[in-house]
Amino acid sequence: METLILDGNGRAITQPTELDRLHEGDKALDWLIEGDEEMPDGDQPLAAPIVVEGAVIGSIVIQRHRSSQPLVATPMQKALLGSRLKSLNLNDAELDEVYAAALECAGFNRAAGVQFLNILANHLARLCYQEFQLSQRVDELSALYRLSTVLAAHRDVQQVLDTAARSAAEVLGVKAASVRLLNPDNQELVIRAGYNLSSTYLDKGPLRLQGNDLFAAALRGQIVYVADMRTDPRVVYPDDARREGIVSAIIAGMIYQNQPIGVLQLFTETRRTFSRFEINLLRAMAQLLAAAIENARLEEMRQESRDVQRQLKLAADVQYRMLPARSPELPNFEIAARYVPCFELGGDFYDLIELQGHVGIAVGDVVGKGIAASLLMAGVRSSLRAFAENLYDLNEIIRRVNVALCHDTLDNEFATLFYGVIDPQRRRLTYCSAGHEPAILLRDGQVRLLDVGGMIVGIDPRQVYHRDLLDMRPGDLLVIHTDGLTDALSFEGKRFGRDRIISAIKAMADKPARDVLNHVLWEMRRYVGLNQSTDDTTIVVVRCRD
Repeated sequence: METLILDGNGRAITQPTELDRLHEGDKALDWLIEGDEEMPDGDQPLAAPIVVEGAVIGSIVIQRHRSSQPLVATPMQKALLGSRLKSLNLNDAELDEVYAAALECAGFNRAAGVQFLNILANHLARLCYQEFQLSQRVDELSALYRLSTVLAAHRDVQQVLDTAARSAAEVLGVKAASVRLLNPDNQELVIRAGYNLSSTYLDKGPLRLQGNDLFAAALRGQIVYVADMRTDPRVVYPDDARREGIVSAIIAGMIYQNQPIGVLQLFTETRRTFSRFEINLLRAMAQLLAAAIENARLEEMRQESRDVQRQLKLAADVQYRMLPARSPELPNFEIAARYVPCFELGGDFYDLIELQGHVGIAVGDVVGKGIAASLLMAGVRSSLRAFAENLYDLNEIIRRVNVALCHDTLDNEFATLFYGVIDPQRRRLTYCSAGHEPAILLRDGQVRLLDVGGMIVGIDPRQVYHRDLLDMRPGDLLVIHTDGLTDALSFEGKRFGRDRIISAIKAMADKPARDVLNHVLWEMRRYVGLNQSTDDTTIVVVRCRD
């Protein structure tokens, strides 16, 4: 039998079988054509369709071989007949005549031919279906790759939405597309992007999730199909769909880490059903878009965070510029100071104010951390400087700072403040402590705490403050600090405490002020170890020299 493979239009896409050569070695075909039923000359060829996914993509045809050459028996055929012809004692020429007659009588085995034809057609169909499936996967991956490449190029959320709507419509060959995002506060789906849709349709308003079966099912992970938006009772705006010229629709929910984000809708201008491949592709696109939206949102948040960090750095630079650039040169005294923030912005500050030969020393600690604390700190510092320039009565200065702070702040915003003025000629210190950590005076190995003053500033505008005078002697060592030093915690959660500060000061009692300051900070860091600091630390050391 000659065999041809035809395409869907009936055109031959293979050459006819060369039976003369095939008879030499095709033992399986020789076996198949043995049978009783014969196909007489003139019968029509046998044809079997090649069917893939219910569609006939071609056919395979076999027909009786009509050769001008005489039929010659193959060795197998001779062996089959020879065992039965031995008893006739025929010579070789007579045997050849019997062989030829047998072949002519055997003719065309229709049953075997039909069986062989269908087996071969089914095998070709399986091969074609595998190729069809592979082609679908390649198309799907190509479409997803193109979409992911396009989405990855955008960092703005709106650009991602617009690009996704256009790309989804182009890949699936539909008229239009839209993207709605879910507002978690009021459970409304707000349209954020559209492709090939009029502004009238896009502006028709949000859709409430409650009571809307279409979108509720989509946000549960189902693919929702609407055959005709003009007549489907589930559609909220059928008249708008009719005016827009859209008929069928398919909706996929965008879900990221089990959290619904929104829906991707595709619209057609004629009634259309979607294949399994298109449905799977739409689902993959919706998942890809959900991830792209979240990535774009995270990128916006990262950009905002970078902007905030940049502003914080600028604010920190301003805060550092508020600190004294150098310590004033005083006869009989040396001063060293250090501010160590735990974040970029903090609420601690110190100031050294030159007052016509005298020096004012201020150390403050504003409640809280970060931007709010730094702004409040700047206000306290400015207020203190303003009053210190015109007044020498320390308790009156602190009282006015307290009144100003009470007027400009909330009840939970306050500060501790130590302010003292040194008269270098008389070696006298006048000070007032408003709820601040007591300053430590080391004299001849003995410690005295300086805590005269009043309550913290910013709470009670009627608060009265007191001052104290201290005549300092050569060798005296004064340490003023904030609670970040005493409250520093070790890994065991134990405070550094005032006793360790005093021990560190005594160990450096005869050293310069800067060495004392460095040693106290070193002891604190050695005690804390790798534990993260949670508060700013400010320390000012004053030594009265011989």
